[in-house]
Amino acid sequence: MLEMLVAIAIFAGLSLGAYQVLQGVLTSDEVAKKKEVRLAQLQRAFDLLERDVSQMVPRTGRIQGENNRVLLAASQFGQQSDDWGMAFIRGGWLNPDGILPRSGLQRVGWRLKDNQLERLSYLYPDPVIGTEPRVQALLDRVTGLRLFFYSEGGWKSEWTQEARLPEGLAVELDLDDYGTIRRQFLIGAGGQRLEDAPTQ
Repeated sequence: MLEMLVAIAIFAGLSLGAYQVLQGVLTSDEVAKKKEVRLAQLQRAFDLLERDVSQMVPRTGRIQGENNRVLLAASQFGQQSDDWGMAFIRGGWLNPDGILPRSGLQRVGWRLKDNQLERLSYLYPDPVIGTEPRVQALLDRVTGLRLFFYSEGGWKSEWTQEARLPEGLAVELDLDDYGTIRRQFLIGAGGQRLEDAPTQ
């Protein structure tokens, strides 16, 4: 009888140890999966951002039916952002053989709203009055968004040259899990002026 009680106690101890190991493995796996999803979100957001910024073009468009001469509208609280925001026209929007009734130019914007990094886009570079942008939430748990502009050999904290594009753009994001991440992008049409604008 005593031997059986000892055996049961040993078995219970081994079972408890095995359960704790299993729980540890499952918890680690869950944490790893969450980090994998988070990193995939980060990669996707920065890929889209790079695609937009690198194909920025020196073209203006109508906003709410009115002409403007600002190539890159970038400012704090711009685009109804909770921090910095920006808007511009990019090229390279694929439309093979002109199948779709639009050009290869697209008006896009970026902003921070309710701790989410959002991309704004319009079907046409000159949307009609009252057209609302398509809002795409790309990254959550973002607490800050800052922009920096490279021109004439140095970085600037603001961009006031309405008729000219900077040569590069840096984006800083404050994330509640990874801290501050900074990415720098080359603008293909950097340095070009409004008179160089494509006519598509």
